[in-house]
Amino acid sequence: MSEQQTPSPKDAHGQVLHDLAVAVGSARKVEQVIQTAAAEIQLAFGVRIAGLYLRDLSSGILTASPHEELSPIFAATIKPDESQIIEESITSKKVGVWPVEAMKHPAIRAGLDAEGFRIVACVPLLSKAETLGVTLIARRSDVPFSPLELHTLGAIGSIIGVAIENANLYEELVSHRDQLRALAAAVQQAREVEARRIARDLHDTAGQLLAAIHFKLEELAETLPLQAQEHLEAVRSQLHQAEEHLRRLSHELRSPILDDLGLKPALDSLAQGVAARTGLHITVEGSIGPRPSREIETVIYRSVQEALTNAGKHARANRAWIELERQPQQIRCTVRDDGIGFEVRAILAKWGRRGIGLLSIQERVGEVGGKVAIASAPGQGTELRLTIPLQDDEVAPDSDHS
Repeated sequence: MSEQQTPSPKDAHGQVLHDLAVAVGSARKVEQVIQTAAAEIQLAFGVRIAGLYLRDLSSGILTASPHEELSPIFAATIKPDESQIIEESITSKKVGVWPVEAMKHPAIRAGLDAEGFRIVACVPLLSKAETLGVTLIARRSDVPFSPLELHTLGAIGSIIGVAIENANLYEELVSHRDQLRALAAAVQQAREVEARRIARDLHDTAGQLLAAIHFKLEELAETLPLQAQEHLEAVRSQLHQAEEHLRRLSHELRSPILDDLGLKPALDSLAQGVAARTGLHITVEGSIGPRPSREIETVIYRSVQEALTNAGKHARANRAWIELERQPQQIRCTVRDDGIGFEVRAILAKWGRRGIGLLSIQERVGEVGGKVAIASAPGQGTELRLTIPLQDDEVAPDSDHS
């Protein structure tokens, strides 16, 4: 059996860099990068990150990043002219090593002395040739850093710098995503407010006009001969049909049942209205338990409404099924039909007349962080599946039924 070989210092330092890159590469916040880097460096070198400062690129001011592994008495900020040693590392973008006595900044010197450090290395944190900050890596012995260690420290500075930049970009992305979601929600709310206004105008204003026409027809009927009154009845019948159409349109624009009773009763009513108008036989099944937020209810209601429109107008379907399902962290809503189906990729690529409706559904569902899956093929009908995540604050407290 051969004797186990001890890794060479070069291989060992390569492993250190690999482990550090893997560890900080998954960090999504700057604080996580610092915490992970401090632990990895202390484990690999037997030295500590004594301080880590992030640099404001416009002013050059360094601000300490607090962490439990870092000395609490270091300076909170360092201006460019307050530490020549640190400024030299930033300017040269190279690791600088000095005995603690050479560190003239009073607060940093006091912090290093209090910890018993003897040697300190100032490592610039680089990303795309920009110095994002510095980290002070110190040891308590007088043993100098070797050339290999200095090379490794420089690589460590680049790894930490890139990880910090990535963490900043991720935080900006999350912030922008939240802003976009808030904006989309505001747009959606404005659309629903406008739909409610139009529905109210249809119900009230148009309803009053039609009622006035009924009164006028009653007055006219008294002055017409019997034969003419038969024609008047035909006009009344058409007027009743117009009233029914306006009432149904008003409810579909903004269902009062959705506001008052919730999603399931609103979908039942929607299904009845679409069936009466198109002849499509629609079945609504399932439940979502406690009511989610009104935003989620509205998104599902509008998406189902669009899907049923597609089924009746384009798919030439005879039957449609709506299924609701509540899971621990999400709501699923599936709409299926037995229509002619279509090639999903081709339709989504073209965004034709059918595609516009699918695009509208995807936009609505995406606004609440949900996903849309479409399955279809010629002659095999279409299945539309909505999956919408639930948050703790998205459960309405004023109702326990759907």
